[in-house]
Amino acid sequence: MPDKLLQLKNDLVFQKVFGMQKNSTITAHFLSLILGREVHDLDLDVNKRMLSSRSNSKTGRLDIRAKFNNGEDCNIELQVMPYPYMTERMLEYWSRMYDNKINSGQSYKVLKPSISILIADYELDELKDISKYHTIWNLREKDFCEKIITRNIEMHVLEIPKIENMEILNDELAQWLKFIENPGNEEVDKVMSENIFLKQAKEELAHLSGDPDFQRLVESREGMLKDIYCFKEEAREKGLEEGRKEGRKKGREEGRKEGREEGEISNAKKIAQKMKAKNMPIDEIAELTELSKEEIEKL
Repeated sequence: MPDKLLQLKNDLVFQKVFGMQKNSTITAHFLSLILGREVHDLDLDVNKRMLSSRSNSKTGRLDIRAKFNNGEDCNIELQVMPYPYMTERMLEYWSRMYDNKINSGQSYKVLKPSISILIADYELDELKDISKYHTIWNLREKDFCEKIITRNIEMHVLEIPKIENMEILNDELAQWLKFIENPGNEEVDKVMSENIFLKQAKEELAHLSGDPDFQRLVESREGMLKDIYCFKEEAREKGLEEGRKEGRKKGREEGRKEGREEGEISNAKKIAQKMKAKNMPIDEIAELTELSKEEIEKL
């Protein structure tokens, strides 16, 4: 066992442990705990370009796509830093999955459920008044909440901070989240002997942690993510400040709104220029800044 384990909250490491086909039994067990039903025979879709050692592959969104033998599929995303409009983003990812299931001329009966899973290392603003760490979202009737009109849409949110003071001995899913939060957690080590899949996951992590080439790739990825976070915070702060100044100048609510929007757009473009200088892909810049590809290409 290496002296220091890599952090699973790095999405490269997370995808290596949970997204590789050779580890599908580990991922299937983890998904069984999240979904509350047995999952077998997973086909894991790993974007190998993201896992290569080329410098231009260190950016981009690193999710895990899992396909079940019954036609259902699932997107698993690990999000460490707060992201604006996270729930809208989840829904957009889900819609892409679902839309790709059917071709022109096919019957709608071929459509199977698509499942979106977010593991967040922060509490979502929309869920701060809910104490449970695992929430499940379906399409339900407003006054008859037990009535689900379709089970083809299913979204899970797991918020790691909400298990901080939990007793995890009798909650296996919480054990996995503790493991993701800190692989060296003593509470997790105590239950490791009784959890073969958790033990296998830690062994795989130890193997990766002993690979110096992969360590360098992980360090590079972490540096890039920190840059992105700083870019986003800088854009947000500057946008808000310019919006306040413009709003005060115009002295009207409409002026404040217009000024804020103008300031946010102006600073989003400045941040996009910095990202382009670091050779980040246009798609990634567009997602992070909410500018169009055309606007970015003109910068």
